[in-house]
Order: sequence, then structure tokens, then C-alpha cells
Amino acid sequence: MSDSTMRLLNCPACGGPLDPPAGQSSMKCLYCGNAVVIPESLRTPAKETRTSTASIFSGIDMSSMVGYGTQWAEVVRLAQSGAREEAIQKYMKLTGNDEASARYMVDNLGHYQTYAFDPGNYSSVHQIYAPVMTQAAESIKSATKLSLWIGCAITAFVLLILAVTLLPVLIGLFAGLMSLFR
Repeated sequence: MSDSTMRLLNCPACGGPLDPPAGQSSMKCLYCGNAVVIPESLRTPAKETRTSTASIFSGIDMSSMVGYGTQWAEVVRLAQSGAREEAIQKYMKLTGNDEASARYMVDNLGHYQTYAFDPGNYSSVHQIYAPVMTQAAESIKSATKLSLWIGCAITAFVLLILAVTLLPVLIGLFAGLMSLFR
């Protein structure tokens, strides 16, 4: 946009110069955040955009992606089942990394949860837990039971204190009301 157009459009709230975007009828002031309607005479038409009928996946071989995913799942399965050396070799072949980084990655993969995927059935993705995840789930269950019992005990103790504190007050109130009716 030219400098003369920028000088013509100022924010009505703060007076800051505005550069209206192409194809827009309103904008937000960069200085004060005020909504500004761009006058018809200062609007510029939107730049033509090419409409492409191609998908974002055009040029990508989907079967090779599924093959890569299957190979990666095999590396993870081997790492989690304890076949470290075979997993390291497959990882190096798949990624092209050196042996040290492959060992590091395979050691870490053995401790995480994975997902199984059947390439023939796209709705059959299911979770597989590593032994570490199974042990963690068991300890969480026992901790949840313990915390539930502790919470119930604390609640019962608080209710007991409230009952002991409020019982004399209620007895006195009831006695006072009974004396009014005698």
C-alpha cells in the first residue's frame, strides 16, 4: 500500500496510522486494539489465490508410511520384549543413526507404552502397556484405595467434632424454646 493511503487511514480512537489488509472490510488497530471499519474507498481487493484440487497428501506414498509405521512398531516391540540387539539393528537400519544413539533410544523405548496398529483395519488401534506401565497402574490402584480410606476417616472425624461441638448448643436452644412454651 502506498504512503499516501496510510496517511489517509488513521485509527479514530488513538490516531495511529493504519495499513488496511487486502480484501478486508475491518481491522484491529495495532496501537490501541480498537476495531476499525475500513472505508469502501480505501479497501483493496483481495489478491487472487490459486485454488488447488490436490490434497495435502498428494505426492506422499501412503503405503510406504504404513510400512514405516509397521517397522517402527517392530522396533518398539523388540525393545519392550527384551530383544535389545535386534531392536538396535532395526533402529539403525530404519533411521540411519549410529549405534550409540540407537542403544540410547532402544533402552528408553523399553519403558514406554506403545500402540498396536493393524494396517488392514484402520479402526483397530489399541494400546499395549509396557511392564513398567502395568506396575505403575497397580501401585496407583493401591494408593487410590488408601487415599479413599484416609479421606473417609478424616470426614468421619470432622463430623464427630461438629456433633460434639453443636450438641450442647442444640440442647440449650431446645431447652430455651421449651421454657417459652411453659
